[in-house]
Amino acid sequence: MNLQNKKHHISLLLLTKNEEDNIKVNFNWLKKCPNINEIVVVDDFSTDSTISQLKKLANQNLKIKIFKRKLNNDFSQQRIFALSKTKNNRILWLDADETPGPQLIKFLTSYNFSSKNSFSFRRQDFFAGHKLKHGETAKLKFIRFFDKRYGLFEHPVHELWISRQPITFLPLFIYHHPHKNLSTFLQKINYYSDIRAQELYSQKIKINLLQIIFYPGIKLFQNYVLRLGFLDSTPGLIMALFMSLHSFLVRTKLWQKQ
Repeated sequence: MNLQNKKHHISLLLLTKNEEDNIKVNFNWLKKCPNINEIVVVDDFSTDSTISQLKKLANQNLKIKIFKRKLNNDFSQQRIFALSKTKNNRILWLDADETPGPQLIKFLTSYNFSSKNSFSFRRQDFFAGHKLKHGETAKLKFIRFFDKRYGLFEHPVHELWISRQPITFLPLFIYHHPHKNLSTFLQKINYYSDIRAQELYSQKIKINLLQIIFYPGIKLFQNYVLRLGFLDSTPGLIMALFMSLHSFLVRTKLWQKQ
């Protein structure tokens, strides 16, 4: 491949940890996007068939690079490591439980590589098979497509790309199916609240009893009432309650560290 061709390809960044089920079903779209010619995977020592499932995605036009590296509760550092292993400048990053929608795939396939912008897209969440149209997690916007030379990842949990390029928002969707069941949802809330509490503690942020009492209640009211989560029926109520639980756990864990 000559240098000119390298300039017209995209690298996909992927972090994994026991994602065999998602790898099996969420990556058929790659066949429709030939200008993605490599996937750089950083795996946190999966114990299932994640690695073997990833290797099945490789073909003569798509190379899979897999690196094993401990997460150490810092998703940004894991992404930064992945970036260092990419050969292309243009980067798309997704999680294993996300898939680009048809219009986003079309955009990537016909992308004009002379563009100097980073691009943000909407993320459409699903819970228990239901599309969440309201609440905190419905239709969030994230920068997911960028030139790796002009920015950096920040935040150990819920990492974000901070771009030094102009940012263009496109109303194209990434579909997100994050929770197989309530049990895995609770496990993630417990895990992410650990990391968030440690992040706040390292920033010397203090917590008090009133914050522990009122913040979760305010979060519940915002998501279920102000952000119309009640219109999503039972899934909307469960999501609002669980996001409130996350708020409660972050603050109680931070209090425990003080």
